[in-house]
Amino acid sequence: MLKRIPPKEVTLGMFVHSLEGEWLSHPFWRKKFLVTKSTQLDELRRSGVRHVVVDVGRSVDAPMVTPLRPAVRRAAPQQKTERYVADLQHTNRVVADARRLMKGVFERAADGEATAVAEVEAVVESISDTLDRNREMLLGVVRLRSRDEYTYFHSVSVATLMINFARELKLPEEVARLMGIAGLFHDLGKMRVAPAILNKPGRLTVEEFAEIKNHPGYGHELLKLTDNVPAIALDVCLHHHEKMDGSGYPHGLKEGEISLAARMGAICDVYDALTAARPYKDASSPVAAIAMMANWKGHFDTDLLFRFMKSIGVFPVGMLVLLRSGHLAIVRDNGRRASRARLSLFYDIHDKQLIPTHEIYLSDIKGTNLIVEPANPEAYDLPNWGALKDVLLSGRDPSLG
Repeated sequence: MLKRIPPKEVTLGMFVHSLEGEWLSHPFWRKKFLVTKSTQLDELRRSGVRHVVVDVGRSVDAPMVTPLRPAVRRAAPQQKTERYVADLQHTNRVVADARRLMKGVFERAADGEATAVAEVEAVVESISDTLDRNREMLLGVVRLRSRDEYTYFHSVSVATLMINFARELKLPEEVARLMGIAGLFHDLGKMRVAPAILNKPGRLTVEEFAEIKNHPGYGHELLKLTDNVPAIALDVCLHHHEKMDGSGYPHGLKEGEISLAARMGAICDVYDALTAARPYKDASSPVAAIAMMANWKGHFDTDLLFRFMKSIGVFPVGMLVLLRSGHLAIVRDNGRRASRARLSLFYDIHDKQLIPTHEIYLSDIKGTNLIVEPANPEAYDLPNWGALKDVLLSGRDPSLG
C-alpha cells in the first residue's frame, strides 16, 4: 500500500517509493530506498521535495540502538517466518535477475558489442535496495552458486560487496553506486580469455598466466567502447589486480599509486573468488578466506582489509580487537557456524585487568561497528600474550587463574 506524506512526517524504517518534486531538488540518486539513517531524514527535510510516497508494506520497524547485552524484542513466530520467506524470495529474485542481465552483458562483450550503462545501473539500484532490506541475507545468497555459474555471479557478488564496503567506509551514496557499477564491470575482460584457460584445473603455463594477466586491459578496452562508463569503473577494471607491494599487474603500481576504488576492488574480488567453488577447487569458508587474505603480506591495504572484515562481520580466528565498550576481545572459532563472528571479551583497558570472559556474537547485537580496530597486545601490557591467547582460544577463563 502506498501512502503520500510530507517530508516532515517521514521516519526511520519507512520505505520511500518515490519523491515528488524537481529531480535536481534532492540529494538521493536512488528512486526507491529504505530510510535507515537520521542523515537521510535531515536531507529529505532540507530538500525541495514536496511530498514523499511511502510503501507501507515494505517499511520496517525503526532501528533501535542496541546495548552490549540487548533485550531482544521478538516478533510473533508467524510474522517472523512470513517476513523471512518474503525477504528470501525477494533476495533470490534480485540475484537471479542480476545474474541474467550480467550474462547478457558479458556475452555481448565476448562478441565485441558495447552495453548500456543504464542496464547495470538498474542492477545496482536493486542490490542497494536489497542491502537496505536484509543485508545479511543478501551477503549470504550471493555466496551460493554452482561451479558453472561463476563468471556472472562473481560480478554480481563483487558489486554487492563493493556497495556494502562503501557504506562501511561512510562514502556518499552516489559513490557507493559507482562502486557497484565498477564491481559489475571489473572482470569484463575475461570474456576475451579462452574458457579452457579460465577453468583449467591444473597449474597454468607461463603463456597461459600471461594471457590471464591481459584480462584487465581487455576489459578496459571494452569499457572504453561504451558511452558514459564512470571513471571509477574503468579504474577498477584495469587495476583490481595491483598489489600494495608493487608485485601486481598490469602496471606494477604500489601503495599510494593505487586508488581507493581499486584497492577496494582487489579485496572484494579475491574474497569472492576464494569463497566460490570452481571446477578446479572447493569453496573456502568466509573465515578461512579472510584468514588467508590477512596473511598475504604486501597484497592488500591492511587498514582497508580490516574495514572490509567489519563490513561483512567476518574476522580471522585469533585476532585481538578493541571494542567500543573499552574491552579487548579475541575472535574464536565457531565450529559449523563459521560465518558468524564470535568474540570472547576478557580485558578492561580502563581498569587494566582481566575480567570474567563474556562471549558475544556480533550478528546478535547488530553491531559490526562495535569493533573499533585491531589491537596490538604489546600496547596493553597483556601478560604472556602467547599463553593467554591459547587459553582464550581453548574456551577457558583466564581471570579464574
